[in-house]
Amino acid sequence: GGDTDRKHEAGVIMEYRSVTDQWSLVEYVQLDNNGISQGEAAVQNFATLKQYSVKKAATSDNGAPLAGLALTTIASQKFGWLVIQGYVEKADLSHTAASGEYLRVSGSTAGKLTPDIASVFNGATVNTSGYIVVAVARTAIATGVGSVSLCGCWGV
Repeated sequence: GGDTDRKHEAGVIMEYRSVTDQWSLVEYVQLDNNGISQGEAAVQNFATLKQYSVKKAATSDNGAPLAGLALTTIASQKFGWLVIQGYVEKADLSHTAASGEYLRVSGSTAGKLTPDIASVFNGATVNTSGYIVVAVARTAIATGVGSVSLCGCWGV
């Protein structure tokens, strides 16, 4: 559920090695007044002046820049880790994605990633609507949890 008291300086970035020997960068953040589950998408919490504060992505954050994906479940106002770059073993998706498909923050299901609309960046016609591709599916993923690689380095 996250750390009740800060165990690290908020905003610190560290390397993380998964159980499958994959590497990522993680950032230590504080969640807003709501919880977030492992693998769900987080965005910057602009309701506070704390630079290290994040919130679970809402449907209104449709295509927004990603702060990271929760490494583990973090409860309301607790501190915890977001994966901000590299491999994510358990990313949460709202729709089925093929291996290699581009993903973005979902506008239909809070806290999830989706291939919807993001996939057009891989097609012959480029969508110029401004949606930000944040990850690529590493395997075929049914609706639910699967492994992804984050595109670029995110964070707050």
